[in-house]
Formats: sequence, C-alpha cells, structure tokens
Amino acid sequence: MEYEKRVKAEAIHYATNCTVRGVAGVLEPALPHDERQKEYVEAVLSHVAEQFETIVGPLTDSDSSYENSDYSDVRILTGTDITADGDPILAKITSENGMYNAIKCIFRFVADTVTSYQSNSFDAMPRNPRKIVACEKHDFKPYDSDDSTRIDIGIYSKTLQMSDKNGKLDYSYMLLIVEAKKSDCSGNNDGVRVEALEQLCRYTRQIYGKQPWRRFAWGMTVCSSKVHVYIFGHDCIFESPILDLGAKDDRSKLVKLLGSWAFCPRSILGYDSTIDYRSAAQCVSFAVDGINERIYAPFTTRITENLFGRHTVCYHAKAMPLSCNEDTERGIRSLPLDRFVKDAWTCSERDSADDVNDEIRFLKTINQKFVGDKDMEGKYPLLCAGYVVRNVNTNNWDPTTEATADDTLTAFKMIDSEILAKTQYRQHKRIVINGIAERLYNVKSVDEMIVVLADAMYAHTRIFRECNILQRDISPNNIMFTRGENTITGMLIDFDCAVSANNQETSGPVQTGTGPFMSINNLRSSSVRRTQLDDWESLLYLICWMATFGVTTEHRKSFRDERDKLQKYGTSTIHISFWDLPFDQAAAFKKEQMQEDMFKSRVTDYFMKHRGYENLVNLVTELRRLIFNNPKMTLFGCGLYSDRNLIKHFEFLNSLIAAETYDKDIGPEISDPFERRTKCVDKIVDDLLNAILKAKNDALQRMSNT
Repeated sequence: MEYEKRVKAEAIHYATNCTVRGVAGVLEPALPHDERQKEYVEAVLSHVAEQFETIVGPLTDSDSSYENSDYSDVRILTGTDITADGDPILAKITSENGMYNAIKCIFRFVADTVTSYQSNSFDAMPRNPRKIVACEKHDFKPYDSDDSTRIDIGIYSKTLQMSDKNGKLDYSYMLLIVEAKKSDCSGNNDGVRVEALEQLCRYTRQIYGKQPWRRFAWGMTVCSSKVHVYIFGHDCIFESPILDLGAKDDRSKLVKLLGSWAFCPRSILGYDSTIDYRSAAQCVSFAVDGINERIYAPFTTRITENLFGRHTVCYHAKAMPLSCNEDTERGIRSLPLDRFVKDAWTCSERDSADDVNDEIRFLKTINQKFVGDKDMEGKYPLLCAGYVVRNVNTNNWDPTTEATADDTLTAFKMIDSEILAKTQYRQHKRIVINGIAERLYNVKSVDEMIVVLADAMYAHTRIFRECNILQRDISPNNIMFTRGENTITGMLIDFDCAVSANNQETSGPVQTGTGPFMSINNLRSSSVRRTQLDDWESLLYLICWMATFGVTTEHRKSFRDERDKLQKYGTSTIHISFWDLPFDQAAAFKKEQMQEDMFKSRVTDYFMKHRGYENLVNLVTELRRLIFNNPKMTLFGCGLYSDRNLIKHFEFLNSLIAAETYDKDIGPEISDPFERRTKCVDKIVDDLLNAILKAKNDALQRMSNT
C-alpha cells in the first residue's frame, strides 16, 4: 500500500510538472522515405480517414446502417448521431464504461480497413503488416501487474497471420494503454486531463517494467470526446494538441496516426530492434558488438522505480556463440550464467569528445590500469564489451535498413528539433561485464557487509588516485560482491555518474547520485567542489540506512516487527526516513542529524539490535567524526555550519592551534567548513580509508573465529 501511494504521488508530479504540451509531432504519421512507398501509405491512410467518415457522418431518417454497423458505438464519442429529441448521443454518456466499446471500435475499424485495402492491392502490400487492436476485455487488472490498479483499455500489436488475442492482456504484450474519462477536459476542466494522465503514468511504468525491449512508450487519454496522444520520453512526457472527435479534421488526424502504425518501423512504436525474445530459451537475446557472442538473459520482470530517468535494465546472462541454434537454445536456462549486462539510456553529449560521463571510456581506463594487480582483483568490473547501441529502423518493405546510433534524437525524430533541444540528450549504451557478482543486499552477516564495503572504498580510492575518476554514486545498488572458497570480495560498479577529476564539472552544482545516500553538498546543489569526501559521506549514509532497515534478507523481513515495537512505545518516527524527501528537505535533516550531539539520538539509536550491529555503530560513529569533526582539522574546518563569531577571532584562535592540523594554513576567507575540508581531502580520505580497512580486518577476524 505504501508503495502504491508513493507511485501515485510521483505520477501526479510527472503529470503536473513534466509534460510538454501541444507537441504536434506526436500526431505525425510515420511515412516511408521512398517516394513510391510513401505514396502508397498516404493513399491507405486517406482511404481510412474517408471510410471512417462514412460510419460517423450524420444519419438521415432513412439510413439504418447505424443500427447494423460493427462500429456503431463510435458515434457515442463523435456526437454525430442524434436522439429523437435532437440531443447528441454524446450527452447520454454517464460513465467511462459506456465509452469503452466506442474507443475499441476506433482501433478495430482502422485495423480492419487497412487490412481490407491491402487485400485489394496485393502487389503493393507490405510484408506482415500489423493490426493495432484492443484486447477484448476492458476495465481489468493485467495478470502481471505489480499493484491492484485496473486499466481501462489495453492496446497491442499483431500481424495478419496472428489470431486475435482474446480476454485480458498482460503488460508484457501491450503497445499502449488508453485511459477514459466521461468528463470533458477542455476549457476550465484541465484537472480531468491531469487526472487521466496521472493514471496513465502509473500504467506506463508497468509497461517499462515488463518490457525490457522498450525504448519508449505511447499512451492515450479520451476525456468525453477529447483525445490526447502521449509519448513517454526519458525525462518528460510529450503531449499532442487536443483532438476533438466531434471535428472531422481531428478525427482524420487520429485515424491516420493509428493507421500509420501498421507500416512504420518497430522503433517508431518504441521497441528496441536489437533485442529478441527467444521462446525456445525463454530468454531475451542480443548480439554483442565487437565480439563473436550472443547474450541470453533469462527474462524476469521487475518493478520499475521511476517512470523517467536512465531506464537502466541489468541482466545476469549467458554468453553463447553467434552460431547457437534453436536446439542449443532450449538448454540454455540450465547453464550457469557468466555475464552481467547493463543496458541504459545515459545522459551524454552530442559530440562524444565532450562526453564527460562516458562510463564505457572510464571502464576501459580502469581495466587497462589494474590488469594483473592482485590487490585490485575482483574489486572492479571486468569489461567484456561496451558500445553505443545501433538500432535498425526497419520497415515492412526494407528489412535491411542501415543501423543508426540510438539516442534521443533518433528515438524521437517525430518531435520538433527545437523542443528536443530543451530536453536532456541521452545515448543508448550497452555494457557487458565478464563474470557474475551478487548484490550488496545478499550478504549473510554484518561482518560480510563491512568487508564488502571496505573493498569497494579501497577500489574507489585507487581508481580516483590512479585513474583520475570520481565515481559519485555510492549506493547499495552500486556495490556488489563475489564469493570464493571461504572468501568474499567487494566490487565497485556503475560509473555512469562518474567524472574525470580534472573536469570542471566537478565544481557543481550538478546533482548526481541516489537520493537517500547523496551528500549534503550534493543535495543542496552547493558551489563547493565535489570531491571524494562526498562519496565517503554517501558511504556513511548507506551504512546507517542498512543498519536501520536491515543488512541481511532475514533482518529486513524483521524490520516490520521492529517498527511495531517502536510504535508501541510511542517512538515510531525513524528520522533517517526523511533522507528520502525532496533534496532541499533531505539536506536540512542530514545537517541536523549529523551534528555530534544529535547523531546518536537521531540515527544510531534506531539501528537494529541483532548481533553484530554494535560494530556498525562503532564504524559509522568513527566515519562521521572523521568527515565532519576530524580531530586534525581546526575549529574552522569542523562541523556543518559556518560560525561567524569564530571567524571574527580567526587570527587569535588560529595562533592557539597546533601546527600539524590539516587546515592550519588556510585563511579566514574560506569560512565554510565543507569548503575548508576540500582543501585537505587527501589527508582526510587517508584517515577514512584506514578506519574502514581496520574495521575490515576486525570483521575478518570475527568471521574466522565463527
């Protein structure tokens, strides 16, 4: 229930604040480049629009075709038929349920008419044209849904050789979802549009979760007779101008768009042409650029945490030769997995030379630097392949169309370039890592977690100092581990938020990372230069988070019982849960809770009481001290706030400070303790690394004694 509430709140935010309205390109039919083919498709679409008017045009007293038409319900939406009293049938709509058949009739009519026209023009008919149709049921919960919500209408794609799919439809099959509202959304009723779009956002999240082969998704809302068509981009929603089904020109635009989907490349529908579903292996599959391998990843659905963002999908997979046949594929699921694949739409630059966040380049640098280094073995990802995905924009006539680099410019080429220029540019990249690692959440004890985190931060420090790369996203999802015989080794992964330490971008105020674990400076978009200390601060928050909500699977399951006990004694507020609030609020809470006199009562007192958690209390207490109140920093470099009274007496107080303090020679012009610490970052990091390596050695000793 809490998950559904959070999803709804985010969907409302997206619908209200992340929608680009009035984008005419959303309605632009996808036409072939070849003039002959283009002429043919335009003729088909014109025919569809003309025929649609024959079923929705005003009826005469002698015309009885309305009663016998398979598409007669369409008139409920168009309002072109009238009752005996002269009232439009549209006025009789009293519920969304009365609109469902009418909406499905539009899709069915377009699909049937396209098919019929092609049958009469066989010589020009494209191979395997699609039918875009609605499933038979409406107002239903898909079988593979992660929540209890019901969708109005599910739309899917099929070829002429397929039989109709009856009954309910899974999210994994849906092309798009249609949300219906009985109320008009024009004029002063914009709240109806936002409500419909909010629901559509929640459903589309599920499509992304169940279809890893999606590049983007379409959607549609029908509010009385008013229609909006949507493209869900990676950072925003593109909304078409409003279409009035009571107007002939608007009806024509809608049916031509739907008709064009019968002929357009799969990429225009939002699909990734490089990914196949292999039914024999029950895996998603794709060839890997640059090496003679095909990757097979067991297809498991996932909960999608965000509608927007990188849309990163990760797989544990099996590599096989390109020559692998169907008989071999049937046995793949029984073979051990040996590859880790990351498929992501990453923030990038149009000119690759300017791309300061190129994870592939960073991984190549790291792999070249540490090959054969025993101390770093297993602590960083072994790159097998990394490349920009090249999507094949094939159509029904020319399946050999040349592949092009996949990015937001090619994915949304129907959108005006001026609009796209205002959105985040992203490239579709795929990384294949040799070997399989486990998630941090799979550790079996507190001591195992300490060892894994120490290894990851050891790698973090050496990667920064020897490769000049700052990772900038320390979080539970970006630290993994491998097991050997009586050993466990931590690994630092995910460098798509990383940056070269010499790059000016490290000065901020760009915000990167994972919300609850972001540093205070990162959260508040401070102008203070981003350094290794921000990542060590993220580590501190990561440990506190897991110590509160559970390190192991068993402990996380018991968290509900722990929370019930807190509620019983009237102390149900878990203060670090505020770290998941909007960034400015989270920063304020962290600044309060990280103070020396507040840390215990606000943070560590809420750690779980299972065996070993006392070691986490000791570790985070030391890490917090070294970051915010390092004993080798002066008074001016400690704490979380600038103290103007101290600065007024800088000369006198500084004369009393021991010479060996790290910031002794930094003048009063730098009064922000966060900024003063950036001037001493290497020495403070040495202190932090020594502290966590000592904790690792202590943990290994305890593990050897059990």
